[in-house]
Amino acid sequence: MLEEQIKDLLFLRLKKLGYHIIRVKLIKFSEKKTLQIMAERIKDKKMNIEDCVFLSKHISTLLEVDDPINSSYELEVSSGGIARPLTIIDDFTSFKNNKAKIVLKQKFLGKKTYKGFLGGLDKDGKILLKTEDHEIKLNFFEIEKANIDPHWSIKNNQVN
Repeated sequence: MLEEQIKDLLFLRLKKLGYHIIRVKLIKFSEKKTLQIMAERIKDKKMNIEDCVFLSKHISTLLEVDDPINSSYELEVSSGGIARPLTIIDDFTSFKNNKAKIVLKQKFLGKKTYKGFLGGLDKDGKILLKTEDHEIKLNFFEIEKANIDPHWSIKNNQVN
């Protein structure tokens, strides 16, 4: 997949610059393509406009050299935002005690979507999610997608 190829191309290079890639997404609206790259500083998981400008210049240069996209596109570099995707297992530890929305690949207890507080990882490396009804233990590979719950984050931004 092209998105994975681009992520692989940029991953180590951005890491050397002190950044972590959260997500790479190629979006096509009619004839226009947009390459969205979400990133954050490794040291504090933050990203400001200066970081976006800095990374945009570096990423543009890298992609011009390797040229994985064979047509014109616009590059967007941003932070993960308030509804930040949780894309690697370490995210579930880094954002412990934050409320998240998790969508599973298969139904569990009759549902695919759960909201609850992240409890980090247990001793077996399973992700802990405390919902209103259950404490669920999930394997990372069972998750289709996961995000910080933006509605809770807005109301409780003093906790984050």
